[in-house]
Amino acid sequence: MIEDVSREKWTAIYAFLIMDFIQIFIVSILYLDTTTLFVVGFNFARTNTLVSAGLFAGIVIMQLIMLYLSAAQMLRSPDLLELYPRFNKETPWKRRFSRDDIVKWTLDLAKKSEVSVKKIFLMASPLPNAYTFSLPLMGSVVVVHSNTLDVLNEEEMQAIIAHELGHIKNRDSIVTILTRMPSFFIDIIYLYIYIRLILAIADSLLVNADLFSTAVRAIVLLAFFILSRLLTLLSKFFMQRASRAAELMSDYHAASIIGHDATINGLIRLGQRVEAITVLVDEIRWLESLNPERAGPISNAELLRMITQYPLDGIDEQNAREIAPWVFLSTKLKHMREVYGVRLDDDQVKEAIEPAIEPLLKIRSDMKPKSIPAKEIKVVDWRKVDYDGDRRLSSQEINDLLKILRSQPNKMMFDMEVGVNMLILDHPDFRRRVLFIADEFGL
Repeated sequence: MIEDVSREKWTAIYAFLIMDFIQIFIVSILYLDTTTLFVVGFNFARTNTLVSAGLFAGIVIMQLIMLYLSAAQMLRSPDLLELYPRFNKETPWKRRFSRDDIVKWTLDLAKKSEVSVKKIFLMASPLPNAYTFSLPLMGSVVVVHSNTLDVLNEEEMQAIIAHELGHIKNRDSIVTILTRMPSFFIDIIYLYIYIRLILAIADSLLVNADLFSTAVRAIVLLAFFILSRLLTLLSKFFMQRASRAAELMSDYHAASIIGHDATINGLIRLGQRVEAITVLVDEIRWLESLNPERAGPISNAELLRMITQYPLDGIDEQNAREIAPWVFLSTKLKHMREVYGVRLDDDQVKEAIEPAIEPLLKIRSDMKPKSIPAKEIKVVDWRKVDYDGDRRLSSQEINDLLKILRSQPNKMMFDMEVGVNMLILDHPDFRRRVLFIADEFGL
């Protein structure tokens, strides 16, 4: 089965490249002539192959330069703390696991994975994640979000690190870089054609007052826009399919090195943390909507500031609903204190907020149905098989979860994934990832 996923990944990558080069060929033989009715046309005799190839090469070089500049700038982010090879020992460290533990795990797992890691970073973030990238001359970089240290235990942390090392082993970063270059060229050309057609339409309407040519050129613009978007979306679909396959292959790599139980538990806890944060964000947006003077939606910076106030190991969506008013109001008042100098200590903030919590929770509760019919429940709750209530699944508990998942093929594992078109996402859903590991290891 892992061979099938690998084949699917590379087939999708080749299909993506073929689609992009077809588009490159199309735009290369296009000509633009505002003296003609349709403005755009195909004429091999009027196509300058050297100009097209030169433009393509130029944009690829520019994108490479931008890529390296972006990577270098990202590594200078104030939210990143370098753990390896350099580490400032005077930096305060209050994390659950030591810096030496994280570095040792990563280097040992890299050796087992037969890859090299040049740098390791910790990113300060209340969201659980990790990522990696590999660039020639820069080497392979592993970045772990600080929240993963709060949510996962030692084995689960190693599984997440091994997952990222799987991306390095499978050369996913380089493949992504190579496949993104042609699409950038195409987008530039498409944009140029859109602008030329719009200018031609404006010329027909405002200068020549020719309604017929204006209508024809508007139809040409619409048709070309639809065609170009369809081709672009099809290319994107293949790339996302390759990305989903790459995630499954990295999950398999982690399970092969650390073990399938730890990898499955790590996935479940990360998914449950995201579930709780998703609920928290929804509640915060609802609370903000109560403000009649709010001009627009709450900004991402405000959301991140509020999420940071939520318990870093919180994975309970019911708790997220209950704590949302406190998080929302306390963050607002503390922000006024920090920015405007409002004289409020923590006790006064608490005293001001407490009377508002219950009324807000009641308003929100009255807005929602009291119960959901069993047939409408669209998720399998993994906590139903967590018999000892330790919020982690033993081997037997995992087997019971797998039986439920296989017997209810239409149910997801988390509400945040219900109703989402998984075909347009870069990651497979958690149900698919858990079952893939289980099938590969005969669970």
